[in-house]
Amino acid sequence: MKIANLFLMTVTATGAALAVATLRHARADTANKGWYTAAQANRGQQLYNNYCAECHMPDLTGAMGPALKGKQFLAAWQTRTLGDLLLFEHQTMPAVNPGSVSDSQLADITAYILMKNGFPAGKVALVKAAESARILKP
Repeated sequence: MKIANLFLMTVTATGAALAVATLRHARADTANKGWYTAAQANRGQQLYNNYCAECHMPDLTGAMGPALKGKQFLAAWQTRTLGDLLLFEHQTMPAVNPGSVSDSQLADITAYILMKNGFPAGKVALVKAAESARILKP
């Protein structure tokens, strides 16, 4: 009986330790799996103001162009991918000169838009080709 209890306690302690380790790893993985870096979103804010704010407003609420934050934006993009968004932006924005913004500038602008929509920052910068199949859900 004592051996069975000792075995049960050992298995329970091991399981608890594994659960804690898994939770820590999941939290760290979530932080690493953000959508962009904070520095990138900060750069994107200035670029957004230069290229996008005239049509989409400085607060991203939309004017001549649609809102780029909030329920309207999320509803329009929640079943689409990051690659879809980047391709759409590259092919159609800015409206006065589509495709004129470089890929790195566009990635920074997109990082800013994602930040304003509650997508988390991480340790890896958003780039055009990376994680393009990732569904746009914060």
